[in-house]
Amino acid sequence: MKEFTDFINSNSFQTFVTLFVGLIAYIVYIRQKKDHKRDSATSLLLEIQHAERSIERAKDHVRSGNLDVDLEILQVNSWPTHKHLFSRDFDKDEWDAITSFYNKAQLLDNAIRYNGLGFASDIEHIRANKQRILADITKETLDAMGSPESTSTESVLQYYNTRTELFDKLYMEKQSQYMYSPNKPINDAKKYLEDLIQLSTTSVGTKLKKITESKWYKL
Repeated sequence: MKEFTDFINSNSFQTFVTLFVGLIAYIVYIRQKKDHKRDSATSLLLEIQHAERSIERAKDHVRSGNLDVDLEILQVNSWPTHKHLFSRDFDKDEWDAITSFYNKAQLLDNAIRYNGLGFASDIEHIRANKQRILADITKETLDAMGSPESTSTESVLQYYNTRTELFDKLYMEKQSQYMYSPNKPINDAKKYLEDLIQLSTTSVGTKLKKITESKWYKL
């Protein structure tokens, strides 16, 4: 018993315990690092695939000359945050391809967003003009009534309805023809779409898929 106690208290045993605990901590660290890299690769792959699907929708709208679409190419841009994890996985061409894809996708989002702001501004002005003109028609109708005793409610309403319906026909039905649509966002979008490649089908996508599928991927 004394020999066992002496062994437990010996420097050799304490050194062994220290090394063993250190080894376990290192294994846990490596495992967590690999898990983090795999999760990051999964996030990047999903972002790229979502962007590629959204790009196809954007192409359909641009072909028709219309960028008025509720669309977000990049839901999240995690490449700047996670790229350091993949410095040994991608060569320079692949690295540049990923960076270019994310940059161009962000620029495409900006073009869509800018176009949407112009569209929203047009809608707000149309709404304001509509309310102002309807208020003017209402006031003019009331001013034209004369004495309430000598004017029937039915005739006033008929007069008012005729004017508002005419206004709707002349003003509202023509908005789609005359609404201002700036050319710059569409031209910019065309350029970005031409430069954007199907990244998930290149060697970049193959490597990301390999990382996401391999539990013990070599760092």
